[in-house]
Amino acid sequence: MFDSINAGIYVSDIENYKILYANKFIKDIYGREPIGELCYKVLHNKDYPCIFCTNQIIKETKDKPYIWEHYNTFVNKYFEITNKIIRWRDGRDVRFEYMCEMSKYKQVQTELLMEKEAIKSLEAKLKKTNEKLQILSQSTITALSELLEQKDSYTASHQTNVANLSCAIAKEMKLPEEQIKGIKVAALLHDIGKIAIPLDILNKPRNLTDNEFNLIKEHVQNGFEVIKTLDFSWPIAKIILQHHERMNGSGYPNGLRNNEILIEAKILAVADTIDAMSSHRPYRPARGLGEAMAEVLKHSNVLYDSEVVKACLSVLMKENKKNKVITQKNFQYASNHSEINKINKNIVCYNI
Repeated sequence: MFDSINAGIYVSDIENYKILYANKFIKDIYGREPIGELCYKVLHNKDYPCIFCTNQIIKETKDKPYIWEHYNTFVNKYFEITNKIIRWRDGRDVRFEYMCEMSKYKQVQTELLMEKEAIKSLEAKLKKTNEKLQILSQSTITALSELLEQKDSYTASHQTNVANLSCAIAKEMKLPEEQIKGIKVAALLHDIGKIAIPLDILNKPRNLTDNEFNLIKEHVQNGFEVIKTLDFSWPIAKIILQHHERMNGSGYPNGLRNNEILIEAKILAVADTIDAMSSHRPYRPARGLGEAMAEVLKHSNVLYDSEVVKACLSVLMKENKKNKVITQKNFQYASNHSEINKINKNIVCYNI
């Protein structure tokens, strides 16, 4: 039975290390009959007993099998060896060893380790590549912003203001940090399409005609076309395209409704409205932050997402509590608006 097993089985004397029995596997692998030879010379290719052959190890393991790995330099193969003390036919205690060749397993294990190291190396390279891409993305954003600022300084500063407010709204809504990063990038570039609009229309000191306003509306499509070829981790081009869409479908360019609009675009829509209304333009004076707040409150859940409006109002109230950015006079538009309690009952607790 032992001769039919594809593994080595042998018995050796505990005291003098001589092999008392070896099955066919042992004889074949070492090419000779090893009975009577010292086990450590035959099996370990050594001139002295290894630590795993010593009586001390055998005694410490007591009745439990002792398992260890061994690379035999004589045959250049790996083995897993199980030692166990058994009673020999003459009544003495002997060492019974079961040798299972594991060279193929070791080869696979080595290959797996090499693959693991290769994966680690690739991950490190990917990390460096991502870092470079982030730097490149930031450089692209900066370059585009500076290019727009050279043409229209208002639009450039407006984009920065919208980015700051959009990120604050997103944090108030407890959106994931990675999503907030995308919102910031989209906000910093949301009006980049205005670079294709004639400056005399952008800075016209009176109300725009219908044709001029239609030309202005093309900036979202223009921006989409500029940004769609850039490799961002977020849907920046799509957010830019949608930031003038409205909840009831009255926005442009595609008349999207409700859940058809990305949450990032909904946030930009509110932040964009707030900053645009509270900033001075050549064709009209600034309407003030209070009136801007009243505007988004009035159209909450009609033009603007109600959760975004609620978060925006909370952000502005908290900011006002710290820095008094809203005066009593220009706050009257918002504070007198009946919708304020429907949006957030706690907001009125702030000391305006």
